[in-house]
Amino acid sequence: MVDGGLLDHRGFIRALVTLCRDKSSGTVFYNLESGASARMVLNQGEICWLAFAELRGVEALRAIREIERGRMSFNPLLKLAIGKQVLPTTPEILRAINTREAHSFAAEPPVIATLENTNSPAEPATGRSFDKQAVCELFSREAMEFLGPIARLLCEDYMKSMPQRISSNEVKKLLNAVAQDIGDEQKVRRFKEGIKKGLSGK
Repeated sequence: MVDGGLLDHRGFIRALVTLCRDKSSGTVFYNLESGASARMVLNQGEICWLAFAELRGVEALRAIREIERGRMSFNPLLKLAIGKQVLPTTPEILRAINTREAHSFAAEPPVIATLENTNSPAEPATGRSFDKQAVCELFSREAMEFLGPIARLLCEDYMKSMPQRISSNEVKKLLNAVAQDIGDEQKVRRFKEGIKKGLSGK
């Protein structure tokens, strides 16, 4: 049993993403002070079963999304799955919990064709600015090969506090942050080359 301690919503998401990215198998517990407990069963990094109190599946997901704080633990030897559940994909589940928005679990965000646009009033005339959603789409696509389906969630998490228009300096910070998650030097080089081509439009 691995005890992650008392975590707020953001801390819980980060711990869950790490377990998924590491292709872990077992049961995640997220226990509230009220005594209620959320449970997630992982199989090779995929979330295959959800429960919260008496709720199951997507209904449990909606409740888990609203938890503010709880004590998280992970038991790799236990899989408390009772019956099969029809669930969204793991990236969709993680994104729904992370954003806390009403989620249809259907379409992906639209691709923005043009990354670079005219300078916004907040940008210096000599600087370049990029559309936040388009940059996220590019980074998610390029990182997918190295991080798997978790790539989009990580990029969205990094970009959450950024403005709609992103400066070149902010793009560079995001590039370095994602590169740290990739780790391998050769893979990082390929990732950065893909981003450079995407930003230049080549």
